[in-house]
Amino acid sequence: MKGLSIFLVITLLAMSAFSQMKYPKVPKSTNDATIKGKLVYPYHFKYEGNPLSRMHSAADPSVHVWDDEVWVITSQDRNMDSTKHRFHYAAMDGYHAFSTKDMINWTDHGEIFHSSDLNQIAWGSTPENYMWAPGAARKQDKNGVWTYYLYYPHNAKFGGEKWVTGVATAPTPIGPYTDQGPLKGETMRMDPMTFIDDDGEAYVYSNGMIVAKLKPDMISLAETPRPIVYATDSILKNDLLRFCEGLYMHKRNGIYYLSYSNFKNKEYQSFYAMGKSPYGPFEWKGAMAPAPQGAQDHHSIIEFKGEWYYFYHIALKELPKYKESQGRIVCFDKLYYNEDGTIQMIKHTK
Repeated sequence: MKGLSIFLVITLLAMSAFSQMKYPKVPKSTNDATIKGKLVYPYHFKYEGNPLSRMHSAADPSVHVWDDEVWVITSQDRNMDSTKHRFHYAAMDGYHAFSTKDMINWTDHGEIFHSSDLNQIAWGSTPENYMWAPGAARKQDKNGVWTYYLYYPHNAKFGGEKWVTGVATAPTPIGPYTDQGPLKGETMRMDPMTFIDDDGEAYVYSNGMIVAKLKPDMISLAETPRPIVYATDSILKNDLLRFCEGLYMHKRNGIYYLSYSNFKNKEYQSFYAMGKSPYGPFEWKGAMAPAPQGAQDHHSIIEFKGEWYYFYHIALKELPKYKESQGRIVCFDKLYYNEDGTIQMIKHTK
């Protein structure tokens, strides 16, 4: 037994050394996505109208209200290096966090998770360092302790799939996050979005228009992902109206609102449907937001202190830092409902 124990220790050390050689740690590079100068975090600033962050790239907002505070978790565009990156999206490799208690005074917490933090042994193959649109959630255990979860799409040939959803956990919204590897169970793909219902049940939505319930551990699927019925055949066959990416779920007055983006539509990009269950079926209602400036719509919807807000991003390619990159920055505007529960058209402001 002693010999076996020594063998196991040597094997684990060898695996660790091999992992470090194959997947070297790279320095986190928050300031590489800074538009102007260098920032020291936490960085405090006031909202002065859209865009929210004028100092740092911040795209694909995953927005949450936790303990009377708004948290915005975003992906980051970086200056594209043509010697390393095939296209600008390939330069995205980390997540950023912002928070506020009043929608005016904001804190930029800097980078909270980076591709160098990934558990490479758990992934089991050489991944590209893509860190695209994130999802986030939190859950409280029986002792009242909160755990925060980051859900991220990762580009890796894992189990025959190119895109796989991973999950990382932390004791606070800004980390430190420990990567748990791929979400356990059936494969979920890009743009993961997690919705926790009033009864505490959690669901994860993903591109492909699919949804699956999560187990209580929040890192395992409780079922095989289900396809979502969200529109009639005429909508599904219309390239300018059907789902393309960025599923989002929110709930109001017992109604479930499923929304998504169609980046092919140059006039309207955000569409939604209403239903009575997190699974649907849903009744398609149409457009709810115009196409954002220079970018595809990727939104979140929250209620905060009695007001509803619609978060999205725009692209500012005129900024010198981002002439060869996306330069996307978070914006938000008020969201209003009609008496019948339908959503009024969002009005983008600057």
